[in-house]
Amino acid sequence: MMRFPLAALLALGFTLDTLRAAESENAAWENLQNEAARLTADLPEDEAAGKKLLAERLATQLEHFQAFVRDYPQSPNRWEARMAVMQLNNSLAMIEDREPDLAAQSAELRNIADDQEAPLNIRADAGLVLLQIASVDFDRTRTEKSARDLSAAIAKFLETHPGDPRRAALKLTEAQALENFDPAAARTIYEEVATDEDPDIAQAAKSGLELMALRDQPLELSFTTVDGKKFDLADLRGKVVLVDFWATWCPPCVEEAPQLVEVYEKFKDRGFEIVGISLDNNKSALEKFTAEYGMTWPQFFDGQGWDNELAQRFKIQSVPTMWLFGRDGKLVDPAPRTRLEQAVAAALDQS
Repeated sequence: MMRFPLAALLALGFTLDTLRAAESENAAWENLQNEAARLTADLPEDEAAGKKLLAERLATQLEHFQAFVRDYPQSPNRWEARMAVMQLNNSLAMIEDREPDLAAQSAELRNIADDQEAPLNIRADAGLVLLQIASVDFDRTRTEKSARDLSAAIAKFLETHPGDPRRAALKLTEAQALENFDPAAARTIYEEVATDEDPDIAQAAKSGLELMALRDQPLELSFTTVDGKKFDLADLRGKVVLVDFWATWCPPCVEEAPQLVEVYEKFKDRGFEIVGISLDNNKSALEKFTAEYGMTWPQFFDGQGWDNELAQRFKIQSVPTMWLFGRDGKLVDPAPRTRLEQAVAAALDQS
């Protein structure tokens, strides 16, 4: 009878065990793919029943992906499985009308994006989702932490997408996010992007630099108001002033008008004023709207719409655009719109 050396027998056993493990892992991964393909199949037409069944399927699939990550920690599919866990958690949260744990997801995405063993496409996907989460968080809170997180997410995204054509636009976004918290860094980025070959991006960066200059010197602004009165911004020194570029044909402007009036009424006795720059074409429509909403502050109007003299001077690209100035007439916040009440209160407290 032929005899095999002990080492050879052990090696053979190890190989067989490895093959069996690989087959088991491959079968488990294939089952996950098949299960994902059937996720929305044959759902009931009744909305409530369909939503209930979909939630059950999502929960089950979530458990299966979590089990795969746990049982096959060295699988070449482990990063894709971890991404699937996050996606399923988000889908389940949406169906159940609850907020997903974005902080935990951001930490997991950073781990994947930083993992040099992960396939580049998976790292790139993680970087993209991380950027999306950071962008949403910054738009919602506009805190220094969210600005720093967005800056880091942009850096990570560009690391994993080095040739992405949106690089200049993303760097522009980064500069805008950092303006309030790291003006020096923002200015450096603006100067870099101002030389970009895309003329619109370059012009936006140059406008950013011009706007940042208003942090160092008071804004000079004078005009005749829509009701024929002389107005000079210098006369409001000692007060916190919001300059609002807007129009009655702009849906967000109309929607936010009551809040704007509410903030004005709340803080006007503490030294808060608003100056409107209307991009309207119709004077009567403007006067009717401001009277109806109680917008009693000065309004500039020349009937030129987007060719408005002041909008052109300051290169306004969208409305509403709001700038907040401190009591010394210098810019303190170039984008207070999404948290207007907090921004005004902070400016009044700092002055």
